[in-house]
Amino acid sequence: MAKETVKFDVMRKTWNKISKFHDGHLGSTFELEIYKKMLNLFHFGDYYYYIFNVPKATIEWISDEVMAVLGIAEGVTAEYIFENIHPQDKNRFIEHEYAVTKFFEQLPPDKILKYKVTYDYRLKDFYGNYKWILQQVVTIQSEKNGAVIRTLGVHTDISYLKRDNKPSGLSFLGLDGEPSYYNVSVDKLVFIPSGEVFTTREKQILELVISGKSSKDISEKLHISKYTVDTHRKNILSKSGCETVPELISKAIQESWV
Repeated sequence: MAKETVKFDVMRKTWNKISKFHDGHLGSTFELEIYKKMLNLFHFGDYYYYIFNVPKATIEWISDEVMAVLGIAEGVTAEYIFENIHPQDKNRFIEHEYAVTKFFEQLPPDKILKYKVTYDYRLKDFYGNYKWILQQVVTIQSEKNGAVIRTLGVHTDISYLKRDNKPSGLSFLGLDGEPSYYNVSVDKLVFIPSGEVFTTREKQILELVISGKSSKDISEKLHISKYTVDTHRKNILSKSGCETVPELISKAIQESWV
């Protein structure tokens, strides 16, 4: 336990750095901002939301759905999450969080709220089983100096998509027209914008396909013909290099296309 505490203290120092050593005390509520950010956290399967106070390194709120994912409803703290990460994934988690800090340190303060961070790791549930968790995080509160104060995250169980048991890379997905950075190397930490794989319409359709919508459902939702939807689906498969929808879904998670 002492060794784990030391490692968590390392994470706390990293989070203190990204929050620029803010004390974490802010009285205002940011419900509207939270709701807006939720729309950018695409999820599928079992999931739960949480609000993380970065300078305090504490989870301030967590949704009831955590029970469905981790089999526990109380006592889920940041330290609890850290301690239950698979031993083979823990160092990678630390490296990713360090890279996240470096990424946000080089961003102008007005860009802090415009990025979603994604990567995955295995997390042990209450019954001792490890599940692959896709972690998606956006900043919901920052200071004028660029300090990250609070983040909104979602943990989604993607175990059913992990056929090869390999982790996906660390990606920074730009919102509101900002460039994205896919599969960032944590060794070199060179942030080079990635080219877009799909058009905006193709991304819309891909998200709906992953959520289980049929071509007919998608055509009705987007107010386009089923023929147009089918054409987009063929183009998406072609661009992705996939032959089947299950393969596409798995690769979309691996490459952070959604």
